[in-house]
Amino acid sequence: MTYFLGILTFFVVLATLVIAHEAGHFGFAKLFGVRVEEFGLGFPPRLKSWRRGGTLYSLNALPLGGFVKMYGENGESDARDSFGAKPPWQRLIILVAGPFMNLLLALLLFFATFAIAFPDGSTVITSVQPHSPALSAGLRPGDRIIAVDNQPVSYRSQLQEAIDGHLGDPVTLRVLRGKHTVTIRVVPRQNPGRGQGPVGILLTDQVMRRYGPVTAAQKSVQAMREFATATFQMLVSIPRQGTSQVSGPVGIADTTTRTVSATPKNGIAPLLLLIAVLSGSLGLLNLLPIPALDGGRVLFVLISWVRRRNIDPEVEGLVHLVGMSVLLLLIILISYQDVVRWVGGS
Repeated sequence: MTYFLGILTFFVVLATLVIAHEAGHFGFAKLFGVRVEEFGLGFPPRLKSWRRGGTLYSLNALPLGGFVKMYGENGESDARDSFGAKPPWQRLIILVAGPFMNLLLALLLFFATFAIAFPDGSTVITSVQPHSPALSAGLRPGDRIIAVDNQPVSYRSQLQEAIDGHLGDPVTLRVLRGKHTVTIRVVPRQNPGRGQGPVGILLTDQVMRRYGPVTAAQKSVQAMREFATATFQMLVSIPRQGTSQVSGPVGIADTTTRTVSATPKNGIAPLLLLIAVLSGSLGLLNLLPIPALDGGRVLFVLISWVRRRNIDPEVEGLVHLVGMSVLLLLIILISYQDVVRWVGGS
């Protein structure tokens, strides 16, 4: 039952991200007077459709995406209500609006997570690893670390940030042990062993913490910045490491299922974080200058703007078709890797 709920949640999440993305294209296309021929959720064949305001709205059989079909979107028409006839700045806004909506949704979800309940950990030690600085310094299970060099810490993330800033240097920990407070000096390791932290302690399970609106907004912007940096680093590493660290639909569905399964214990925050990451990923990846993606179309608009005339529609259409074919092959490859990892229990 949990697995079924996880798969159902995956498709609901995917539909939400696709609708947000395509609504950005759709809204600005309508605003600038572009004729939108179809707004589709999923890819054909069609299951159900209805027409309203000159646009066909469709639900389609392949649920892994969506589309907004604009009249003359490859510049094949110079009619007044065609996409290709609009000024370049309007076409750029229409194209960028989809990824922007995903990035905005990610930012709002990060804010909601920080404002409602963000999963963190306490600073209570559950175990001390052998041959570790913690053991040598005299830390014990049950100790609660309440300050690092007189800087109060209440949560795991605060403790980690304070420790990471002093790797290789002695720090003074103020520890609550029973009803007494003791002071312990420890030197965090710069190169701890695999699976061990700088100090060599394990902490209790996560707790939920909440931030005020201003702090939540600041942390949301910080999370977006860190997420964008991590995404860029991942993309840069692909030529060297391949796609082994990339997940496709199968891997994302599996992660969603695991997250939903843990919701009774961990609350809704991890699921909101996952949706935020997926939405942000969709937004950032679509801005890449790759044919068939929004970034690729943006590149063509910029080229036509510099040339002062549109690129041959047949050439542009062919380039996007080839780009889409390559992307589909890449998705199949990554999905195969996801299945192999899933079957292998990874």
